[in-house]
This record gives sequence, structure tokens and C-alpha cells, in this order.
Amino acid sequence: MVGKLGQELAGCRVLITAQRRAGELGAALERRGASVDHAPVLSIVPHVDDPELIRRTLQLLADPPDIVVITTGVGLRGWAEAADAAGVLNELLALLDRSRLIARGPKARGRSRPWA
Repeated sequence: MVGKLGQELAGCRVLITAQRRAGELGAALERRGASVDHAPVLSIVPHVDDPELIRRTLQLLADPPDIVVITTGVGLRGWAEAADAAGVLNELLALLDRSRLIARGPKARGRSRPWA
């Protein structure tokens, strides 16, 4: 049976395993009476200074791919930020312009031309 309006989750304990937007989701659940715990199983780690990412980016610039598959918008944005910090953003954007881009979903598609 549903309790008073807005307390549908009273007595429920909810575990949020996401990092992204967990605060917003947790607040919404708590407003409905839930007890919320947060234990992210994956996290978003910035890679601006990641030497492996830069090394691989330079390899791609030297031997460009025909197709680039974009799985997340945040991943593409992070790659562009790392390339910018390494001074090769313009080269990366030119590579992406010459490549066929395939986006996994709407968010990735929305970021598929971050320079446009």
C-alpha cells in the first residue's frame, strides 16, 4: 500500500551504483522516503595527463583510422581535452573530420562533432 503522497518509498533502502548524477537521483529517492546509499561501481576519471592516452593519440594521428566509434559523449570530450592539453587538438579534430564517425547513441552522437 502506498503511504502518504510523496512517501511511496518509505522503508525502502536503495543502493545507487552510478557515479554520474547520483546526487540528483539520490535526492529524488529521498524525497519519496527512501534511505539511499551510494557505492559507485564505475567512475569517471579525467585523463588529461594520461601518458598512455597521449601516446595512443599520437599513434592514431600518424596512422589515422577510417572509422571511429564513439561510445560516450563524455569519453569523446575527455579525449579532446587531453589532446588540447597535449597541444594536438587541431590535429585530432582534423582526423575526426576525415574519419567516418559511428555513434553508439544520442549522447555520443551529440558530441560526435564537438568542434562544430
